[in-house]
Order: sequence, then C-alpha cells, then structure tokens
Amino acid sequence: MKTSNFPQSPPALKTFALILAGGLAGRMGGEDKGLVLLDGRPLIDHVIGKIRPQVGHIAISANRNLEEYARRSPHIFPDARQWRHFGPLSALCTAANDLQLAAADWLLIVPCDMPYLPDDLVARFETVSKRTPLCNAFYVETPVTMHYNIMYIRPQILQSAIPYLFSGMKTLRSWLQQQRARPVRFEFDGHFTDLNTQTDLQEG
Repeated sequence: MKTSNFPQSPPALKTFALILAGGLAGRMGGEDKGLVLLDGRPLIDHVIGKIRPQVGHIAISANRNLEEYARRSPHIFPDARQWRHFGPLSALCTAANDLQLAAADWLLIVPCDMPYLPDDLVARFETVSKRTPLCNAFYVETPVTMHYNIMYIRPQILQSAIPYLFSGMKTLRSWLQQQRARPVRFEFDGHFTDLNTQTDLQEG
C-alpha cells in the first residue's frame, strides 16, 4: 500500500465555549443580565454572535430562565447545589463534571455581558498556546487591565477548581495563578467592556 508523500496536516483543535450567565447581577438591579437588552437584543445573543464562528460548541451556565437560554443552546446547566453562591467558580466546579466539555481540546470561557469580544479571540489564544504547549491556561491582558474572566483552558484543569474552592479561596485570579496561567495581550480594551449596570447599557 502506497503512502502519500505529502505531509499530513495535524487535526484541527476542538475548541468549545462556556458562557457564564449564572450571576446574581446585583448592579443590574437583580435582572438576569444575559437577557437584558442592548440595541434590542439580549446581551447573551451579542456574545454568542461573536464567539459562534470561533468555536465548535457552546454551553451556557445559568441559574434561572433556563428555558429561555435553552433556545440558544441545548447544553445548559445550573450551578450544582453545593457550589452555589461562589460566583464564576461555581460554574467552573459544576463544569468539571460535564463529560461533553471534557471532550474538547480547549475551552473558551467568557461572561454573558461582554458584547464586543474580538473576532480573533480564539485564534490569538490558539496561536499562543501552540508556542507554549506546556501551559494549560491563558487569560486576556490589555493595556488597561487583566481580564481573568476571559479564559482559554484545558478542560481537564477544571477539576482543580473543586479543592481550590473547598480550601476557602474564591477568586478566579488566584485559581489561574495556581494553574500557572499566562496572559495573552490584546491591545484594544474596548473589546472587553463588560456591561454591568443600566448606565453601562445606555452608554454601550
């Protein structure tokens, strides 16, 4: 049997996304932030529109209005009871036992209130991950700040979020530091504007 003389291309990386929409949205008056309208469309629809062309699958972490979110993706899950009220880490601990997410090579994690995410978000993360193959976690850095809530991680490291939370630690920053996560530089901070209040929505 003859073999081709042409080099074989490596298989494409399987990148999934997890949108975090389970927060209490206290600064939004308790409204379900992902469903608050911006230019006549729910915030989460803006986020999905940005990341859908960049990933192979989208899951949503939500704790209310599950039927409404299920119209956008059949892969919906609320925080497990034992992890509730710990912010984004609740979703990470719950996602740690999600077999569908575990099947991905990489997992993009974004909040539901960032409607202006860049079109090359995954491509930039992927490029840096290939240069640093021993690193399992990355996050966004801009000239203005670090955005720890925008992550590109190996799904397997989600398991470490469980003992981290049990230890009393509660911040994404410290968890990412434990994973030796590296920042990926993006020059325009406006892509990562989060709309936390009604004023933000009006100005957005």
